[in-house]
Amino acid sequence: MAIVVNTNVDSLKVQRNLNHATTSMSKAVERLTTGLKINQAADDAAGLVIAKGLEAQQRGSVVAQNNAQTGINLLQTAEGNLDVIQEHLLRIRDLTLQAMNGGYSAEEVQAMEDEVVERTAEIDRISNGAKFNEFQLFPTGGADPLVLQIGAQSDKATNTIEVDGVFTEATVSVLTGRVGQAIKFIDGGDIIADADFRTMLDQIDVGIKEISTRRGTIGAITNRLNSAIDSLDIQNENLLAAKSRIMDADIGEESSNYTKYQILQQASASLLTQANQQPSIALSLI
Repeated sequence: MAIVVNTNVDSLKVQRNLNHATTSMSKAVERLTTGLKINQAADDAAGLVIAKGLEAQQRGSVVAQNNAQTGINLLQTAEGNLDVIQEHLLRIRDLTLQAMNGGYSAEEVQAMEDEVVERTAEIDRISNGAKFNEFQLFPTGGADPLVLQIGAQSDKATNTIEVDGVFTEATVSVLTGRVGQAIKFIDGGDIIADADFRTMLDQIDVGIKEISTRRGTIGAITNRLNSAIDSLDIQNENLLAAKSRIMDADIGEESSNYTKYQILQQASASLLTQANQQPSIALSLI
């Protein structure tokens, strides 16, 4: 091998290896300190694209879980109000049956009606005033189906649940069909006819059944939302695991890499000193 002075090839080789060891050691330090295998796109461009897609889906799943839980809270609030309304209707039915029984004076039946009047007024007040935050639970005139976004994607068919028939007006007139006609036992100072009592009792039963139907719908949808939350929880766990395999650094592996490249860096630095001295051999030939 020729002895040259201008170009020290051995030194260049050692410098290249030293730079590689230093860069690799720095990369290992970065991964150890961040806990991430991919800290910039250059580390793994394809992996970054996949990981960010998984992250978007996973974060969407978390939001969807919150949406589903909010939906459950909304439904529970509505059912609580419907439960109170139904209890009032049941009591009104009891009073109606009692008033239908002969043997009471008009004054006694009037006392029963007075309680009915207060209970019907309370039902109407609940229907008109019940809210979940600013959402009107029983709006006058009804409402469009409530759409709950319980999925992380845009496709409506597979990412939403519609709640229909629950959030509609729940006043006495709407529930019983006695539009513009109060539940009255006394008319002109006299007890109403037996046939009127029986018609009114049937109408009250319609209202009670309507509330039961709404509560049944709420129960079914609540169970469905709970199932969706469980599914989203599993999905969220699997998405995080998939993202972790791509993004998270193996601390044991990176510790080994750091030690390896640290040794190589020190060895390269030592050998660089010797390589830089090789051209001085030419002085002994002069």
